[in-house]
Amino acid sequence: MKPMIALFTAPKPFVDPHIATIQRNAVRSWLALGSDVEVVLLGSDPGVAEAAQELQVRHIPEIKTNALGTPLISSLFDTARAVNDSHLLAYVNTDIILFDDFLASARWVSRSIPKFLLVGQRWDLDVPQPLEMSDGWQARLKEECRRNGLLHKPMGSDYFIYPRECFQHIPDFAVGRAGWDNWMIYESRRRGWKTIDATQDIMIIHQSHDYSHLPNGQP
Repeated sequence: MKPMIALFTAPKPFVDPHIATIQRNAVRSWLALGSDVEVVLLGSDPGVAEAAQELQVRHIPEIKTNALGTPLISSLFDTARAVNDSHLLAYVNTDIILFDDFLASARWVSRSIPKFLLVGQRWDLDVPQPLEMSDGWQARLKEECRRNGLLHKPMGSDYFIYPRECFQHIPDFAVGRAGWDNWMIYESRRRGWKTIDATQDIMIIHQSHDYSHLPNGQP
């Protein structure tokens, strides 16, 4: 049986120990959603192939980049669509922890709306250690986030859920740089697709980190 949704992402290099930990945490949380999900790691940065093998997920290294070697959003979306036949696709940043409500909301919307975009705000939380994923881990982590986390302002999006028929033509934006997430919402509304703020129904946790991978360490 084919997965209902393919989750794809372009990880940072698995070099910095903290970045490596939070990226493994994220992917492990995605895999915990079960057989309805396929996970695809895209790109050839150091450690990505080894992490994909360790976590037993699909890895596609050949991604188009700009002149600086930054992966292009258009190539990520085109490649993810080409390597699977799932009904839904979702780009998710590799520092995002997902819970069962992510899959449940995607399933509910897709049953009644043919073309849509699901987006929402994130919660910021320090997660310095590997996830402890024994029974009840989702409820415990959500409660910790409500106590110690912070709902991020609605100024950036860390996931996009959409049917595979949508977003077949995307400009050559660079991943991890400002603006392309705003274009996704603009394009969905321009085309008349249902554009849904799922903040109240989908809780995602962004594991806080620095921005040493960007020039001068600035986001």
